Amino acid sequence: MDTTEELNGTYFYHGHANVSAQELFWLIFAESFAEHQGLAIETSAMIIAGWPILPKPKGLGDSTWGTSVASKLSRRIFKDMRFVEPVATPVGFMKTRMTKSVGAAVGRYAPYVGGTIPAMIIFGIIARKTRNKYNLIARPKDCIEWTYF
Repeated sequence: MDTTEELNGTYFYHGHANVSAQELFWLIFAESFAEHQGLAIETSAMIIAGWPILPKPKGLGDSTWGTSVASKLSRRIFKDMRFVEPVATPVGFMKTRMTKSVGAAVGRYAPYVGGTIPAMIIFGIIARKTRNKYNLIARPKDCIEWTYF
């Protein structure tokens, strides 16, 4: 038997027998995801810039976290810029804080932008490769006709 074959309406894929069309799709998705674990240097730099690694003076309650390079630099670059209305910004895990400072908002969102961009790229690539490989293996009636990725 090859690594991919059709058997009585089901599939055989890399040692998995009697695999349905949906199971075949998820097996291929898992395989594609495993192949794409690396990140671009720009993405890594953005995530690291958002880590709270710089010491900060004790101030807001009993916070033990430091501040990030992104926060320090954005506050310096956008020192006098303010929003008209306060905007909610992420602070810690599942917490937000209102601010009118553009620098504070940019610094607080930097690690989230750095983490979201590679996730979108990686999952888009994985989804496209999964669809293409699945459509090569699956019967025509089981093929996925996605056109948007």
